[in-house]
Amino acid sequence: MTTLLSYWTPPRFSAAASPLLGDAVTALRSSSAASVDGEVPGCSVADQLHVVAQVLADLAADAEGRRRRPLPRPGEPSVLADQFAVLGNDLLTADVDPALLDRLADQLDTLRAAL
Repeated sequence: MTTLLSYWTPPRFSAAASPLLGDAVTALRSSSAASVDGEVPGCSVADQLHVVAQVLADLAADAEGRRRRPLPRPGEPSVLADQFAVLGNDLLTADVDPALLDRLADQLDTLRAAL
């Protein structure tokens, strides 16, 4: 997904999120054991992707025994591609249950298809 996002332009990030994308984000949030406290997904693609990045950050923090912290919103939406790369690496190097990683990969595939 990182490669896909790295080619996007600002208008693509600011476009209204499709219902399919919203459904994919909701499924990811609800079944990943991660929660985005107080965070309500916005209506743009960038808003939805920020929620996904926060879920990944929460999962990595849980796996590493760290406390969850809010992920800063990037000033430029194209930074989301870099955030996904770093967070994905964090998850792969953390002690995450392989079953959770498999489920997460499936959900991220669904998310990618919705983009």
